[in-house]
Amino acid sequence: MKGREIALFGISLVAGLTGGFSLRKKQQTQPSDSPLFYVGTWQFVDPHNQRQHRLEISPNLDVQIDDHQLQVRVKDLNEQQLTFQDKFGYHLTIHANERQPISFFDEADDCTYAMHPLDGDS
Repeated sequence: MKGREIALFGISLVAGLTGGFSLRKKQQTQPSDSPLFYVGTWQFVDPHNQRQHRLEISPNLDVQIDDHQLQVRVKDLNEQQLTFQDKFGYHLTIHANERQPISFFDEADDCTYAMHPLDGDS
């Protein structure tokens, strides 16, 4: 009886260890650069004229500023930033922390803007 208990314990231990390794491996290889992280409606203030603007990113990564569609394409996407390039070759780079986008850099204006969720978005 004692030998059987030791064998069951050994099998359980091996199963637990190999299951834990495979779980850690899945977590490490799972992509964390989901475009949905950037989706939402954000507000920002232009520091030059103190005017408030609205930036919207759709689930298919279309971009609008103050309800005007921007003609952009995605150049880079990861958990720290999302970079678009416009038809003139300028970049719009949205920077994020671990929870949400926090600012964007507009290369055409050479300016960084702080972003905040529009009321009701997170």
